[in-house]
Amino acid sequence: MSATLAEFREALAGALEDHLPGFNVYPLPPDNVEVPAAMVAGFQIDTGTFGDVTVRVAADVELMVSRRNVYQVELLDDLLSPSGDRSLWVKFNEEPTLGDVVAFCTVQSAGDYRELIIGDVGYYAATVSLTVML
Repeated sequence: MSATLAEFREALAGALEDHLPGFNVYPLPPDNVEVPAAMVAGFQIDTGTFGDVTVRVAADVELMVSRRNVYQVELLDDLLSPSGDRSLWVKFNEEPTLGDVVAFCTVQSAGDYRELIIGDVGYYAATVSLTVML
């Protein structure tokens, strides 16, 4: 049986909380952000590829750090790096089922460094795009 999107969102937020001590993890887009932060953003669902048995979901995680010091971008670098203790690539390769909630969850791409404005406040941000099989 496939996980629901809500179950997937909860498992993803839990995995991020476990992997990112000191980060504020938001399972849904917040009105205000306390950085450093990780936010589970939207989903794109593709049911046609695998019929009604398995559903493929594209999910984005937004990572945000303070814009007050340019060196905060190094936190993003650590998370987006294909290797290293804080790498999200490594995290999802080591635990691809998110505690047996999904068939697998893997990083599809990472990057898109930019300024992200939430509630009139700017942050340094990057996106990790995941491919998930429910």
